[in-house]
Amino acid sequence: MAQGVTRVLLTRHGQTVANVEGRFCGQRETPLTPLGVAQARALGRRLAAVRIDACYSSDLGRAVETARLALGERGIAPVPRADLREKHYGAWELEREEDIRRLDPVRFAQLEAEDPAWQPPGGETVALVRARTFAALQEIAAAHTGQTVLVVSHGTAMNCMLSVVLGLPETHVFRFEVGHCTLFEVEARDGRLVVARMNDAAHLDGLA
Repeated sequence: MAQGVTRVLLTRHGQTVANVEGRFCGQRETPLTPLGVAQARALGRRLAAVRIDACYSSDLGRAVETARLALGERGIAPVPRADLREKHYGAWELEREEDIRRLDPVRFAQLEAEDPAWQPPGGETVALVRARTFAALQEIAAAHTGQTVLVVSHGTAMNCMLSVVLGLPETHVFRFEVGHCTLFEVEARDGRLVVARMNDAAHLDGLA
C-alpha cells in the first residue's frame, strides 16, 4: 500500500430475517439468519490476512453482530455509529414490500423510478441519507490516515454513501448492487475519496 493511503473496507451486514421476509427493515431490529452468520464468518476468513486498525459499524444489532463475526479474534471491538444506520423508512418499517406496493402505490412508484422526491411517510429522503453517510465516511477516513478501517453498514445506506463518492446524482443512487457481506473498498488520497473495489463476493462462493 502506498504511503499515506487510507483504506476503508465497507460491507453490508449479513442476511436477516426481515430480508428473507421481504420487509422494509430500516432502523428496526432484525436478527441475522444462519446464512447471514455464515456470510459474516466468510468475510472474516477473507480478511484474516488483512491488517485492520479499527472498525466502525451502524449501531443496529445486525451490523454490530456482522462486524464482530468478521473481526474474529483480532481483539478489536466495533465502534457503533448512528450515522451509519440504514435509511429510516418511517411508517413503512417492518412492512412487506408487496403490501406497500399495493397500499401506497404512488410512493412505491417513486421508489422504483429513483425519484429524488421519494420519501416514506415519516422517513428520510435519499438526500438526507446521502448527506449523513458520506459525512460519516469522510470523518472516519480523516481519523485514520494511512490505516485500514472496516466499516459495516446497510444496503441502501451504502448505495447512498458510495453514490456520492462516485459522483452519481440522486436519480442514479441504486445503479449498483450492494450484496450481503460483499466487500467494497474506498481509498483516501490527497484529500480525495476513490472507490477501488465494488461488491466483491468471491469469499461467498458456495454459500446458499
